[in-house]
Amino acid sequence: MTNKTPKYIGDLLERYEKGEREFPNCEFQKHDNLQHLTLDESNLQGSVFFSADFTETSFRNCNLKNCEFKCCKFERVDFTNADLSESLLSGAEFIDCKFSNTKFDGANWYGHTITTDEFMTKIIK
Repeated sequence: MTNKTPKYIGDLLERYEKGEREFPNCEFQKHDNLQHLTLDESNLQGSVFFSADFTETSFRNCNLKNCEFKCCKFERVDFTNADLSESLLSGAEFIDCKFSNTKFDGANWYGHTITTDEFMTKIIK
């Protein structure tokens, strides 16, 4: 295991397969296809993602606090027990995602800070 921040998603996935789960402050602004990934139990706090497609990715039990998800697509993504508190969700699109015990407190949604309860009432019909 290494303390270096992964520079490429391939590096992160290789280290994840070897059992590493600490990946704070990553910057993946050039990767737009991050589909079908399993990143359960990971710490991605403070990471930045731009125009990424997370279709069918799993973030179960992930620390996603203070992350920036700019213009990202989340379709059929599992956020069970994930913490997105204080994250930027600017232009993020959520389609058929699983939000069980997910935290959104202080998340910034299009320039508006919201609580978990407010997020859930907006997204669940």
